[in-house]
Amino acid sequence: MNPFRTIITPQKPGFTISHTDRLVSIGSCFSENIGQRFGNYKFNININPFGQQYNPHSMAQAIERLLNPVPYTEKDLVLHNEQYHSFHHHGSFSKSTAEETLLGINNSLHKASEDLHKATILFLTFGTAHVFKLNETGATVSNCHKLPGTLFSQQLMSPTDIIAVLQPVLDKLKQVNPNLKIILTVSPVRYFAFGAYENSVSKAHLFTAINALQQNHPQHYYFPAYELVMDDLRDYRFFADDMLHPNQQAIDYVWESLANTFFDSKTTGALQQIEEVLQAINHRPRNPHSEAHKKFVAKSLERMEGLKKELGVEF
Repeated sequence: MNPFRTIITPQKPGFTISHTDRLVSIGSCFSENIGQRFGNYKFNININPFGQQYNPHSMAQAIERLLNPVPYTEKDLVLHNEQYHSFHHHGSFSKSTAEETLLGINNSLHKASEDLHKATILFLTFGTAHVFKLNETGATVSNCHKLPGTLFSQQLMSPTDIIAVLQPVLDKLKQVNPNLKIILTVSPVRYFAFGAYENSVSKAHLFTAINALQQNHPQHYYFPAYELVMDDLRDYRFFADDMLHPNQQAIDYVWESLANTFFDSKTTGALQQIEEVLQAINHRPRNPHSEAHKKFVAKSLERMEGLKKELGVEF
């Protein structure tokens, strides 16, 4: 009998990912979900140092700033609703004082700049080709922070626009860090703020630009997160209540596919051991003073120490 669904099997890249790698993930909320899986399994990963970013222009600006980490100052902030915001950053960085906001922003910038210069893997997850520009300066913003809409203009980046902003910064990145592997993905989250048709056009522009980038740089690997959700799973039962965001089951499926694509048998075995140790840590014994539990704790500590020596992971 023929299968009742389209099964997407990502092509194997010419490299693997292990706990010896240093990872950076930049992009949408979906990239954050997958990045957190790496973090949960004790990979060395820096996730969204500017907060969630969705459009290629903002992501290119972020990489440029990480390559040249000039600290942000108060003139880069705007005060709105009793909080200081940066148009380059997610609202999670916004605080009630400029000093507090800048502390979080610049600490993240410094750490991520170091990580990107030493990284072996960079994930870039694009969500939309729609951008907002500040009318006063024409600068692209990552977040409007609920300021009046009259302050901004919305534009749709063409594939040519996307390539023009990404190509130079990715070339510069490869010059600074020649060992870096870049993995490109498109978020399966549908952005219906402008309409269903507009979302399809936006995603099409992203795919066209990524294809062109790969034509120029075949070493850039495309991982089909979008296709895994929209073509393989292809069912609303794999979406959250808003019917736009993949639910936990869909994220689990994409992670499983990613693991099968990038991990060798040694890393897969290490993940199993880490999961068992994490389960042991979260175990709540009925009798914490029993000999059986003491032996269980001793064995778990021994396994943790062994994984620390073998993989360098910390629990």
